[in-house]
Amino acid sequence: MSRRIATLHSSGKKTRSRSNSPSTDSGKRQQGFFVGGSEQSGNLVLGSDSSRSEDVVSQFFNSARAHGAESLTPEENAKLGTRDAVKFASSSKGYRLGDAVQPSELVESSISSSPQEVALVMWENGFTVDDGPLRSYSDSPNHSFLQSICEGHIPSEIIRQYPGKTIDIRMERRQEQYVVEAKPFSGQGQRLGELVPIIAVAENSKRRTSNGANPANSGFVDSDCVKKAQEAVKLVDGEPITHVQIRLPSGGRVVGQFNHNHTVRDIRNFLVIAAPDYAFQPFNLMTTFPNKVIEEENISLKEAVDRKREMFYTNCAVVPAVRVAYMEHKLCMMLRKSGANVLMSVKEILGLRIWTKFFQIVKGCGGWIGFMKKRYLMDETRIGKFMGEDKFGNKYYEDNSYFIPRNRWVEYPEHVWLDYDASQIPAEWHMWLHHITDETPVQNPPKRRKWMLDHEETLTLLENRKYYPYSTTKQKLSLWNPKFKETQ
Repeated sequence: MSRRIATLHSSGKKTRSRSNSPSTDSGKRQQGFFVGGSEQSGNLVLGSDSSRSEDVVSQFFNSARAHGAESLTPEENAKLGTRDAVKFASSSKGYRLGDAVQPSELVESSISSSPQEVALVMWENGFTVDDGPLRSYSDSPNHSFLQSICEGHIPSEIIRQYPGKTIDIRMERRQEQYVVEAKPFSGQGQRLGELVPIIAVAENSKRRTSNGANPANSGFVDSDCVKKAQEAVKLVDGEPITHVQIRLPSGGRVVGQFNHNHTVRDIRNFLVIAAPDYAFQPFNLMTTFPNKVIEEENISLKEAVDRKREMFYTNCAVVPAVRVAYMEHKLCMMLRKSGANVLMSVKEILGLRIWTKFFQIVKGCGGWIGFMKKRYLMDETRIGKFMGEDKFGNKYYEDNSYFIPRNRWVEYPEHVWLDYDASQIPAEWHMWLHHITDETPVQNPPKRRKWMLDHEETLTLLENRKYYPYSTTKQKLSLWNPKFKETQ
């Protein structure tokens, strides 16, 4: 019994003999893969044929040319970087129906608009419309689109995308695979570390800015208005002069000269004259760092420096739109040479503020012995304002320099030593201690009712205070006696 073994070489011959058909119009052939089988059976899997996609693309171009598509000129191809692109447009013409006397005639559209160009690129593995994603030739949702192209019509989805416009479709052929290109960054940056927080501007101000009728908010200030504002300040000859810089919310700025005895209100009046649009909208002066609204506008600039106020230390601002800054070196030097600032910096370096607080706590505890005793009993040492004492001798304190709820606490009497718990706090003080109310029982004593039981220590663990309804009832509460079993 003879056996015949089929080899890849022999199967390749059969494949070539079968593939030589009249329908083959190119030298390219499909790659054959022999899969499984035996002497009399087997499967031959054919790979993808690149010529098939090329035939589909050629069919589209031939159909488009047959239905009136025009080939691009060499200049247009060179401009677009293509070689054999074609284009066809949607007609904006119509026919006026005639009758037996007058025949039908061609009528141009009365609406003239620039044509909308749509790029249709044919790739080896699909097609793209403008900058859209890759679409396959074999997907059923794309059949109607491709059928319209073959018939020389504008696809309905493009007509819906650009209603009422003349559409020019430009078909390009790319003999390569489609690769997604990385799009350039098109976002916007965010500025970090703003000196002044972002402030919402009224809608009417925004509308006036877009119309060009709000020079203050648009960053433009008329120089003539600034001159008029400076003339209204009325500087006094012979007195020191300082410069004040006013910054607008859009980045514009105005600089004015003032005497040291001018007030903050004079700066406001100067701004209103320099930027008249601010006369019709409210704003407040505020510092930039730290952000603090200037409420006292009757003080002079010199008084502000003498008081070492932070409103004019380096920068100031106007809400919603203006920042003000001192530019006079003499006034700044007065702040820098202030002994209070130098002393504060020394305290911070040496930690004197912490040591001062520590000795205040020791003194408030009655000395070192009281300090160590409180530390042992309560695991912490704090002093605060004495708020009251209940009938058990518990004392209550408050110090709002701590965060809630640590700003209120209770100190138990010494006779209980370490045998204390939260059940020793009466209900009225419990409400104040847990911020349920801000009034202490001393300020607002609770009303006593007949049905209310008095808050007292439970003594049911003692033998003489236990309650037995029957002699056979077991004790529910009993004292812990570690030597009980030894005594039995």
